[in-house]
Amino acid sequence: MRIAVIADSHFSERSRWEECQRIHDWIAADLAQRGVGLVLHSGDLFDAKSTPSERLAVAGWLSRVAEQAPVVVVRGNHDALGDIELMGRIRSRHPIIVDEAAGVHVVAGVAVACLAWPRKAELMARLGAVGHEATEQVTSEALKTVLLGFRQQLEQHGGPSILLTHAMVRGSKTSTGQPLVGCDMELSLEDLTLAGANFIALGHIHQHQEWESAEGTPIVYPGSPRRTAFGEGERKGYLVIHTQTSQDHRECQHEFIETPATPMVLVEASWNAELARLVGTHRLLDVSGAEVRFRYTVPAEHRDAARSRAEEYRAYAVERGALYVKLEEVVQTTVRARAPEVAEAKTLADKLRAYWHAKGEELGDREQVLLGKASVLEAA
Repeated sequence: MRIAVIADSHFSERSRWEECQRIHDWIAADLAQRGVGLVLHSGDLFDAKSTPSERLAVAGWLSRVAEQAPVVVVRGNHDALGDIELMGRIRSRHPIIVDEAAGVHVVAGVAVACLAWPRKAELMARLGAVGHEATEQVTSEALKTVLLGFRQQLEQHGGPSILLTHAMVRGSKTSTGQPLVGCDMELSLEDLTLAGANFIALGHIHQHQEWESAEGTPIVYPGSPRRTAFGEGERKGYLVIHTQTSQDHRECQHEFIETPATPMVLVEASWNAELARLVGTHRLLDVSGAEVRFRYTVPAEHRDAARSRAEEYRAYAVERGALYVKLEEVVQTTVRARAPEVAEAKTLADKLRAYWHAKGEELGDREQVLLGKASVLEAA
């Protein structure tokens, strides 16, 4: 049997809306072509409290997927309460099961243990003012208790089992490669294996990554199916799990299916006054079919020259096939030490003359005019 796992869709009108819909339409067609028998979504269908257009788009996509196979969805940290619950009311050929808390659902012969993103605010409200450390400890123990409860239910099931959860795994990495440590509500790999599932499918981190427990259980983040930020340079996609079940053996193998997500390239450059150009533009060589953010740092006094160069690079990138190029200027404030002769001057006129001299400026007839205006301001 083939089981698909999709995560972190982040349907949002404010975030590359057409790209989001295009990629999910591609996934729906790909699922049908592969003959997938069960589709799991591990949270963050939405990016925030949903709008009518976003709900309509998600409902349409889920309806299309549910024509092919049953669907199970858990709530992620971006999904507002009630938003995905609405999706469970869709009438379709196959059921769409939504779990906003914790529960086990047997679907298409597979036991799916669902654990939605724990809502820390609710837990703290129930626990009262017990302090941060106490709350973290009680929360952690409560999650472990839920996972152990899953084990008891999954052991009664004769077929394959999957833990589907939106969670922060201790030691996971972001798209920039930075390990995540010390986050609230995080679980360890050992915690996740308490459920006793044959496969652990995760949501929350947008970079695809995987581990294997001591018992050989795959623990996998599919990653997001599309890029939601310029820092996400890695491949994007979803998972297909292949299950094999015999009388005394249950095995789950998986493969990563790459989606045709549009590349997002971040080019960072800085102004070199001696060369009169922006240094760091070499990444513009490989931007065909990509959305590009061109961020350049420039001292305030060279902004005009740098902007002119940046516009030239924008045109160059478009010629090389970039879909569009967004210019982002970062102005570097220049701090100058006051010349000693300025500091030593006693009167305002002397200070101005010392300042002009330090800058190498020859004012000619304008000097007396400016000094006259300065004396008027000083006397006011």
